[in-house]
Amino acid sequence: LAARLSLSTQKHVLAQETMASLLLTACLALSAAALIEGLDEVTWGAVVFTYHGEKIPVLHDGPYNLTPLGANQLLLAGQTLRDRYLSASPNNTEITLSFPINGLSVNAIDNSQMDVSGMTDEYVTASALAFMQGLYPPRDAVIVDGESIMGNGSLEQFPLDGYQYPNIASMSALDYNYIWLAGDIGCPNYMNSAIETVSTSDFVNQATASQSFYDALASTVFAGIDPDTVNYDNALNLYEFALYQYNHNQTVYNSLDPSDLDALFVLASEQQWAYNTPSGGNSINSIAGQTFASKVVQQLGHNIESQGMSDKLTLMFGSHQPFTSFFALSNLSTGPAAKAFNSMPQHGSFMAFELFSNPTSFPNNSIPFPTNEDGLYVRFLFRNGTDDRAPIIQYPLFGRGNSEVDMPWNDFVNAMYDISINYPADWCTTCGAANLFCQGIEVNVLNSTGQISNPSSSPSHSSLSPAIAGVIGATVTLAVGILVGVIACLFGFRVNYQSRASQGNAGDLGVLRSGGFKGAEKLASDTDLRLKGGAGATVVRHERVG
Repeated sequence: LAARLSLSTQKHVLAQETMASLLLTACLALSAAALIEGLDEVTWGAVVFTYHGEKIPVLHDGPYNLTPLGANQLLLAGQTLRDRYLSASPNNTEITLSFPINGLSVNAIDNSQMDVSGMTDEYVTASALAFMQGLYPPRDAVIVDGESIMGNGSLEQFPLDGYQYPNIASMSALDYNYIWLAGDIGCPNYMNSAIETVSTSDFVNQATASQSFYDALASTVFAGIDPDTVNYDNALNLYEFALYQYNHNQTVYNSLDPSDLDALFVLASEQQWAYNTPSGGNSINSIAGQTFASKVVQQLGHNIESQGMSDKLTLMFGSHQPFTSFFALSNLSTGPAAKAFNSMPQHGSFMAFELFSNPTSFPNNSIPFPTNEDGLYVRFLFRNGTDDRAPIIQYPLFGRGNSEVDMPWNDFVNAMYDISINYPADWCTTCGAANLFCQGIEVNVLNSTGQISNPSSSPSHSSLSPAIAGVIGATVTLAVGILVGVIACLFGFRVNYQSRASQGNAGDLGVLRSGGFKGAEKLASDTDLRLKGGAGATVVRHERVG
């Protein structure tokens, strides 16, 4: 088995080297083409999803905050996109070319031009803040305007050398909008499918084959962790713990062979790929990618409706599930650059969708928004990690060739529509979810039609738009909250806060030992699913903060 893992690691390293060579070649070719064509293009809007930075791992003592390394990873990601989208003049670097978004404020943040959102996890919201510090750094110059001039003639500047304040929407599980960021969260059918995946022969065989490898690390890297949880069932959490120790523990840094860390990454990627990509005709595993795809089209569509005036830049922050799912759904994992899309992304990675047009077809070199959607195109870009040698590379979607990286808008919409879940009602039905907003939608449909419809049969025939569904869900949530509060007051209930420290030293290991399927991520509306030995405990790995 040791020889097998060694061979697997060697193949992984060789694959990485081959991929690096291919990516460099592709980058040079695509960059050269973009440099020629980019001069004639106008970027109208972009949607970017960014993987949060390094955080305290689940198998470590909490709180599970963003680390300084994680913050810097997102700062670098923000700086990279500043070079691409906010450069007033050509500022081509080794990482990206300059494609300024038309009309996007360059130096002073204008929150009305952007849509920035993330889940309520501390490390996600902190990642968003760090990213925005890179995208819009403090304005250290003295600003003289009506807001800064005081009545006595003095000037008042923003603190922290001109720190700029982004408007970041933090989505909880009570807001239907969270499904666009993390459609797998609170989705019972997704969890049920993951349980079935754990019992498949491929999963069981991999768990058996890798056990001796995990056992070899149990007394070193994973010392102090319950040996019963050091197995393939917890591959993701174990990899993140090992990576954290390698980055922050000098003893582990000096003793852990990098090839073993690579092997842990390969195993974690295989496990998460099994959980989050379509399998055997079952698409529920890729639910995170399906809802994300819908949000991309929504936001670019808003930009088109406003003729490029609103939603110029949409920034979304979350975990790796939307990446993995979308890679599979869009055929990136089987396309010309498949090797780049068959594993989890690195922290700080982002995927971007840019809406652009070629203005040379307009008279007098003017740059009006295209009057016909046939003049609009979309390109997909991906950057894996924040290493200064990792470029932003454009890739073709949906099985197209390298010569078709620029996708006509209408073709893009049709292809995305085929893989997406476009309405909260469809998500509720597909997931079999009992969230409060799902209950509100169900009541509305029942009252309107006299029967429960099947929204998942065809999104185009759904009677509820996302906005209407959100209003319904919010209304139901508010009403229930008020009712519960009134009852609690009448009967004298009170809420006692118990700190995390009072739970003993087990932390989240207690969840793994007891076999709780969702661990710290379990929502109040979720059924308690348990597996012997903690199997599947790493399918969903966010930690909620209140």
